[in-house]
Amino acid sequence: MKRLTAILLAGIVPLIVVGVVFAETKLSVEAAVIATGVENLTPMGVAEKFPATVGKLYCYSKIVGGTEGSSIKHIWYRGDKNVSEIVLPIKYPSFRTYSYKTIPPDWTGKWKVEIVANDGTVLKTLEFDVE
Repeated sequence: MKRLTAILLAGIVPLIVVGVVFAETKLSVEAAVIATGVENLTPMGVAEKFPATVGKLYCYSKIVGGTEGSSIKHIWYRGDKNVSEIVLPIKYPSFRTYSYKTIPPDWTGKWKVEIVANDGTVLKTLEFDVE
């Protein structure tokens, strides 16, 4: 009986794991921008270049394909250095969310935000400059 249980589990566990990975990679980014603000889940001041005095920037994302327990990460990079990772739950099949990063005036240069699914899939990369 123990052997039969082990054989059954060996067949079921990979299916569960494949199902979880498949569910995560079904997420997609319908819209994503870098902005100077977000009001009522609407990005404001959208651009690709920002002044060094901007103070704070927002990464807005509209994610589709979410299911219960889904989440994404916004990973903020200054150059190639990871400076912040924010986990954001995706609560509905179509969900708008955002993160923000305080930008010190001397942190000029090339920046990017990677929007990443739980399984590590990079869904979208947003590149921008702080000058």
